[in-house]
Order: sequence, then C-alpha cells, then structure tokens
Amino acid sequence: MPWKEVSPMEERVKFAVLAESGRMSMSELCVDYGISRKTGYKWLGRYREGGVSGVRELSRRPRHCPHRTQESIERLIIQERRRHRTWGPKKLQWILQCAHGLEGAPAISTIAQILKRHGLIRKRRRKPGLYPLKRGELTAAEHPNHVWAADFKGWFVLKNGLRCDPLTSTDLYSRYVLCCRAMGNQQQIPTRRAFQALMRHYGCPEIIRVDNGAPFGSMRIAGLSRLSVWWILQGIQVEYTRAGKPQDNGSQERMHRTLKAEATDPPSANHRAQHRRFERWRYEFNHLRPHEAIGMQPPAQLYQRSNRRLNDHDIRLRYPKHYRVKRLSPNGVLLHQGRTYYVGEALAGVPVGLYHDPSGITELHFANIHLGYLVGPNKRSHRPDAHIAPPDRKPLAKSQRKSEL
Repeated sequence: MPWKEVSPMEERVKFAVLAESGRMSMSELCVDYGISRKTGYKWLGRYREGGVSGVRELSRRPRHCPHRTQESIERLIIQERRRHRTWGPKKLQWILQCAHGLEGAPAISTIAQILKRHGLIRKRRRKPGLYPLKRGELTAAEHPNHVWAADFKGWFVLKNGLRCDPLTSTDLYSRYVLCCRAMGNQQQIPTRRAFQALMRHYGCPEIIRVDNGAPFGSMRIAGLSRLSVWWILQGIQVEYTRAGKPQDNGSQERMHRTLKAEATDPPSANHRAQHRRFERWRYEFNHLRPHEAIGMQPPAQLYQRSNRRLNDHDIRLRYPKHYRVKRLSPNGVLLHQGRTYYVGEALAGVPVGLYHDPSGITELHFANIHLGYLVGPNKRSHRPDAHIAPPDRKPLAKSQRKSEL
C-alpha cells in the first residue's frame, strides 16, 4: 500500500477545522501538529476571515519598496524599447536623460532588469570565435631590446572630465619604462603614431609582447590587428599572452600598480599636465628607483638603445619559391581561382603566400604565420561561399572526400 502524500495546505485546513470545532484545545492541537500556539492562532484567524483560501501560502514580497522605479518611468522604458527594438539599457538610459529630460534616470542594471522582467531581452551565451587562438610559449628576455611589453593601463578621468588612457611600454630585460603617454583613447591610429615616435627614439625590438585586446589583437584570423601587422612588416615578431592570463605580462602589470599609486591619484588637470607628470615619474622610475628584479639597480644602468632602426617603408616579405604570392585587396579580400576569400581588414593590401600541396589543399601564409586553409564551397553544406578554415581544422584531401562519398 503506497504512502499517502499530504500537502501543507491540507494540514492547515484540517488544523483550522479542528480548532474551530472546539473538540480539542489549542494547546493539544499545536502539540500534535508540531507548531507554536502563535502560529496556530494565526492560521485560525485567517481561516475565519477567508475560509479555505485564507490559509494559503502568502507571498513574502514586501508591500512597498521605497527605491523602486516609478511605474510611469517603467512604462516609458518599455515604450522606448518597443520603439527601438535593438537598443540596449545604455542607449535607453541616454534617451531618458537627453530626449525626455529625466533627471536621475535609473541605472543601466535597473533598466536591464526591467526589460528582462517584461520579456524584452533574454540572456545570450557569447559564441566562441571562429578562429580559436592557441598561444605558444613566451620568450625570456636575454638582452636589452630583445622583448618589449606594451599595454594600456586602466583608464581614468582627468579633472577636466576627459578620459585618459595611459599607453605604456617596457623593456623586459632591464625593466626600463620606454613610454608612458597620456592618450585620449585606445584607437589604432594614435597608438601607431605613438610607437612610431617611440621607435624613432629608442630603435626597434626583436619581439613585442602584448595582450589579445584592441588595438594589439583582434578576434579575426590569427588574432592579428592592423597595428600588429604593421609591426610584422617592420621585421618585429609579435608575441601574444594567453587570454585571461595577466600573469604572462606580470612585470608590466606590477609596473602599472606603481604608476597608479604614484602618478594618477589624484588625476591632473588635463592631458598635457598628466603627460608631464608621467614623464617625471618615468625619470624617477628609470634613473633613481632601484628595482628588486635586477639586483636593486635602476633600470637605466642596464638599458641601451637598439641598433635596429625604424624603416620609413615596410620591409619586403620573402616567401619560398614554391609559394604563389598574391596581394590582398584594400578591403582584405583574396581572389583565387575565381573565388573570393575574406581574410580581414587587418591584412588589407599586404602580400600573402599560397602553398598548394599535392593532396589538393591550399595553405594561406602571412610572413611566418600560418593563417589557415582555403576551403571552397561545399554543395552539401549551407555555407554560401568560400571561406578560410583555421590552422587546427585542416580540410580533407580530395581522395579522402571521394572515399567518404
């Protein structure tokens, strides 16, 4: 015989009926049901007021929330969202402040919760990149200008209300801070100009170590950006750290900690004043401050300028004789055998090498970097055009494809 399941609702109704009948005292009922007398009288009072529905489980939600968003503002957010279906919480907050003149608009997180509660947004899982990046081993610096590290320290706001992005670069052998420039953004063009001025003064390194974020890296083929392609065309090897591993550039991050404590708090009045402050800090760090990692010596005692000078023009890339060299279009497109392959704007206008092996697979190379394989349209696939497969996804040869069919 199976056990009979009893719900809390049924037990409350039985308790209230017995208590109302008067056949048992309240103390005896409370002992039998394992509750306090206070709870027993509460259930009995609810039963007398509302009957069976009165002993249902009530919501524990507060009846009033003093900091809750007003219903009129919530309706306005929903109205603007339905009018602009692709706008997110940031844009909706802006339109509340600018278009509607709303002072003290809800926070971005609050707007996101309102949209989510009304079913206007849903959580999306970020799709992995088409080209998963596998970074190799990092090079240990053996002499000055062997490995430079470059990065943007976290931005902060100056006293004039403008954003400041400190661009830093360090020689990893001597720990000499080569650059600490107060930039207005992290865009590719001003960053490239800053490195042009830096390399005209100190020369060029053999390797530059950077992270995967813009403007140093990208989510496209081989993780290259326009800036890293320019470095390669100058004969400099670009070395990327592992994604989400700041310890791969630990000395640079430690230098940022010192920079933040000594030269950014409080911030200066404007970019020019902040840059002068960075230069004073850089002189003290390089010439006066002993560094524990190099035997308590100032970095200036170990550093010397590089003999490799910056070229006014890009170097000429040389590929093996059995490679077919083609130059990409200004928008980063490769035309090969009547098919169009989009390589990426970072490699726009550069010469690439094509190697066609006997099995019928074509490899795509830039300098000493294997970009991937050229894959033509497949009638059995939904992909509409030709594409480039990453290096770790080598397509099947013609003989293998025929055997599968």
